[in-house]
Amino acid sequence: MKKRLLHRSYILENSSGAPDGWKAVINGHPISGQLSLLKKSVDWWCDMKAFLPPNSFEGVNSLKKETAAQQSENYRGFKLINDSGKPNEWYVILRGQLLKGPAVKIKKHLDMVILKLKAQK
Repeated sequence: MKKRLLHRSYILENSSGAPDGWKAVINGHPISGQLSLLKKSVDWWCDMKAFLPPNSFEGVNSLKKETAAQQSENYRGFKLINDSGKPNEWYVILRGQLLKGPAVKIKKHLDMVILKLKAQK
């Protein structure tokens, strides 16, 4: 079964049904490959008026970003978060204010705030 898509005035066609079977023609250059890569190639042509084949975008999809494991910790009802994995980059939002720093110092500050609130009651 033939599938056709219109993407930014270009016809993308898949006659084989395979995920890599998409074809199109950009400025007289026949291209084929995955649908997402063809769309990127068409977008590049429409935006920059420079032809880039779909295989030039393959490296972008296959690169794995180095993501440190996001850490979070619940401390006395507050959620301490560390997005980078570095020991001194913890943060928490307290009364609409952002507190950043080492987890130990943030916990000490939270303890002081909780003690002040209990003393006021």
